[in-house]
Amino acid sequence: MKRILVATDGSETADRAVKYAAHLAKTIGSELVIANVIGGYGMPTELLEKFAAGKDVWINESLAALSAQTLAVARDCARTLGVSTILLESRAGSVAETIVEIAKEKGVDAIVIGKRGASGIGRMLLGSISNKLVSLAPIPIIVVP
Repeated sequence: MKRILVATDGSETADRAVKYAAHLAKTIGSELVIANVIGGYGMPTELLEKFAAGKDVWINESLAALSAQTLAVARDCARTLGVSTILLESRAGSVAETIVEIAKEKGVDAIVIGKRGASGIGRMLLGSISNKLVSLAPIPIIVVP
């Protein structure tokens, strides 16, 4: 594996995924792509698109700053664990689809993501990001509990 992608939203579960991906990347000498999809903050994609249109620039800037901070924390963690090559990606959009898009563009060999504990009717109606990734991605997905 030459390149591994890990998706993070800054949650505790995502932090475990970042640590797992960093250990894996260091062990096998892979580059690490750390991605944050702004849609991962629970805001509907339609609302994000409205903000991205420029009418609510302060909200767009706040989301971008939060994404940058999330990526910086993950990057620092990966560096501390010994990963030498780290690429950062921040995008807005539908989370699973955007992660797959980034993976294809960056030529990654595997995606690491934390398992979220969606339960009951929410899981049946929405599914989880990890479930969607498993069905969408043409490469291996590693789901970290």
